[in-house]
Amino acid sequence: MSDPTTPADLTGTADERRQQLAQRQAEGPLPADWVTRQLVAALEAWAADETVLDIDQESRTDF
Repeated sequence: MSDPTTPADLTGTADERRQQLAQRQAEGPLPADWVTRQLVAALEAWAADETVLDIDQESRTDF
């Protein structure tokens, strides 16, 4: 069950998430656990993107 005082997680593209974050910050302080959860999600997405880029780069390497 979710806590009604905790904002919903950020969704969408990086730009959409940044806009949502700015809106929520304007509404007041955000819970630290929520901010941590958003950071972890962003880092996981970044790592996944880096993996895809690494695989793509390796497939272009000419041996």
